[in-house]
Amino acid sequence: MTKTLIEQIEEAVTKEDFDPIATQLNVEINKRQGVETIRAELLEAAETLAEKGVTTSGELDPGEGQTEAPEAEEKPEYRGRMLQHIKNKRTFPWTAALAKSRHMKEV
Repeated sequence: MTKTLIEQIEEAVTKEDFDPIATQLNVEINKRQGVETIRAELLEAAETLAEKGVTTSGELDPGEGQTEAPEAEEKPEYRGRMLQHIKNKRTFPWTAALAKSRHMKEV
């Protein structure tokens, strides 16, 4: 017989016991927190799922609650005025403060 999520959380003793449960619930746990604090957070997440009708880990949808990170879009290249450092050749966007510097030239 499978145990409910709440029973699994209540039986966990160490922080490492909470790791698989947290991954099932898609909850990030902070290892610097105490065991009881982690337990309270996981119980809260499990109770919200229980209200939706999910009581066992087998009923959890593997993709539920996970949001895919959007792929990093390429930033458009800056097309305004640029300044270049004379010695190290690094370029910077033009600003009045940088333009006053004697080590910068406009490119």
